[in-house]
This record gives sequence, C-alpha cells and structure tokens, in this order.
Amino acid sequence: MADVKEKVLSLLSSTSVTMGTNANGTKQILYSVPNGKDCVITEVIIRNPSATMSGCNDVDFGVGIACATQAFLNNETGIVDMTSTTDYMRLTTSGDDYKVIDGSDATLVNSQFGIQIITGATSAAATATIDVFGYIF
Repeated sequence: MADVKEKVLSLLSSTSVTMGTNANGTKQILYSVPNGKDCVITEVIIRNPSATMSGCNDVDFGVGIACATQAFLNNETGIVDMTSTTDYMRLTTSGDDYKVIDGSDATLVNSQFGIQIITGATSAAATATIDVFGYIF
C-alpha cells in the first residue's frame, strides 16, 4: 500500500526546534527523505514559539551540512516579528528554482531537510514547532 504522503500534499514532519542563540551554527533536521524516494517541500510553518523570536534575524532552510547545498530559504529575516507565543509564520521558497530532494543521495545530509540558525533569538533557549509540508514520489 502506498504512503499517503505520495499522493497528496501532506504534513511530512512536525519538530520542536531550538531557535535561540543556543542553536547558532547547528543544523537541526526537520525531515529525512526516505531512501529510494524524492521529495518536494512546498512550505514550512513556524508556530508556538516558547518565547519572543526577537533577534532571530538569519535562518536558513535546505539540505547539505549548513542547509545551503539546496537552499529552500536563505537568510530568512522575518522570524523576528514573532513576539507572542500564539504567533505563527508561513514560509515558502524564495524562488521558483528550488530543487527536488533526492532521498537516495550518496551524501546523507543532502537527503535531510533542515534548519540552520545563523543568528538566533535573544532568548537563548527559545523553541518553536516547525511543520514541513510537501510530498514524496
């Protein structure tokens, strides 16, 4: 039986992520594409921050060691606007040329979609839930 994620746009993952300065320079994996499959990420939603995201003004989403091999979003700066624990933000790719993620890539990090905090929130241990939407084929 086929996985429903292969037939419709769906929630691929939901992950609690450290968004504060405690995470600066560290890739956090949001979704690992199954081996033998490819994946298209259509959007990312950041929700339910544990604290204000003030100061979080440089975040990268993508694959590769620093989420930059294939950048879904590079240098996302709008997260600083999330100042309440009830805020959420919907992010889509910054261009129309984002690449399909190859789940069979010989380099494991190239099949792992993630987030790299460059400049995290002033609240060092701030967290948020990140939902990744897309489909696999």
